[in-house]
Amino acid sequence: MTLRPAVTVVHMARHRERRRRLSAALDRHGFTRVTWLNAVDGATLDPTPPWRVHPLPPATPWSGWIDPYARRAMTMGEVGCALSHVLAWRRIAKSGYPGLVIEDDAALVEPLMDSLPMLVHDLDHLDFDLCYLAQRNDPGPKPLAGRHVHLVDYHPLWTLAYLLSPGGARKLLASPWRDRLAPSDEMLPACFGLNRDAAVNNAYAKDPGLVVATNQRFFTPWESSGYSETEKSPPVQETDAPLLALTVATDERPELRRLLDSARRYGFAIEPLGLGIPWRGGDIAAGPGGGQKVNLLRPALETLPPDRPVLFVDGYDTIVTRHARDILGAWRESAEGAPLFAAEVFCWPDAANASRYPEAPDGSPYRFLNSGAFIGRAGDLLRIVEEPIDDGDDDQRYYTERFLSGAHGIALDHGCRVFQCLNGALDHVSADEGRGMICNRRTESWPAIVHANGPTKPWLEGEGRAVGGRWRTFYGDMTR
Repeated sequence: MTLRPAVTVVHMARHRERRRRLSAALDRHGFTRVTWLNAVDGATLDPTPPWRVHPLPPATPWSGWIDPYARRAMTMGEVGCALSHVLAWRRIAKSGYPGLVIEDDAALVEPLMDSLPMLVHDLDHLDFDLCYLAQRNDPGPKPLAGRHVHLVDYHPLWTLAYLLSPGGARKLLASPWRDRLAPSDEMLPACFGLNRDAAVNNAYAKDPGLVVATNQRFFTPWESSGYSETEKSPPVQETDAPLLALTVATDERPELRRLLDSARRYGFAIEPLGLGIPWRGGDIAAGPGGGQKVNLLRPALETLPPDRPVLFVDGYDTIVTRHARDILGAWRESAEGAPLFAAEVFCWPDAANASRYPEAPDGSPYRFLNSGAFIGRAGDLLRIVEEPIDDGDDDQRYYTERFLSGAHGIALDHGCRVFQCLNGALDHVSADEGRGMICNRRTESWPAIVHANGPTKPWLEGEGRAVGGRWRTFYGDMTR
């Protein structure tokens, strides 16, 4: 390999400043063979697969892909990025020589570029497939494969910059990317059995190879690029959504849009019931009310197959924080398919009912039913709401009586595995700004639906502003 291998830059044409900056840096360090690959812009693709990008065959996503870190759906930006890397692999496989692939938001770590010849010397003595030149985190002590590279037995997080051999490119191209397209930084390690998810490895890893990484970062994100277009772009639309979700909202409000947008980030859509209908359910913020929500939900359930899983959430003070498949899994694990309602720390609206409730397991403070979020089979839920209720009556009192009667097999989410009610619980929870999720330290859980009931509504736009996929606007300082 020459000391300055051929470079393929995955580049979006609109990023003129990135090209000017990166071109100057590559030229300054002697890279003369640079191809600016016209990247696939996910914004121009139909959110519904398959995707056809010349000269590639049609591609479809991994069904139900869940981001392993943030538990969200794959985005259209990640689709475009993944297909762009496939185009780069084709170039290297066709050339017959190792090539350097760089994304256009990469920056050269100037003091280390002088060590590149020594890195190339190491690789010339190795029959390598892939060499990462940028790692997000310090991998710690690893088996050395040369003076400047080590074996990879962890999950590298970036496709920001990597060297790829022609053999490695052919292995990547032979992977099932056509019908199991995933984000590029997940596909690369999976092809060599190094993804953190065993199911992904099993699907991708057909021909193991030698994967190494540099002991020091040669590339890092350009500090001014910060904003992650791929992660913040619209999500892929699943053709077979695993979960039907409903809410009641008679008025279009920003809070409703926040809820609907958060659900789409996590792999499903929420259907609002009652838009444009006058609200006759009382002033819930001031006291009991909300029976109209039950009366709007009932006819919707009547149209569904009895076994269809249905999630119901309040329209203006809830937000989704985990993928639809996580919600279904946590429900089945917690309630074994029985109707599961959110639980809270206050017995409302009738405090006198507290003595009728059983004690919560494991000393959980989440002992009492909350009607703002629940999940169950359509047939089970329909039986729960079959009795009439006036629009102005209280929906929480209505559901509480059905729970306490024991006639419907209702379970409460005492462990906050699916639902988190915030009223009286703000001391238990914290927002994970990196993942966009919420952690309950009291129950050691990561709830999927957050209900900001009572006076806690401002929390969602304050301390909890990152929750619900509104996360990772900036990479932060990765040079330390």
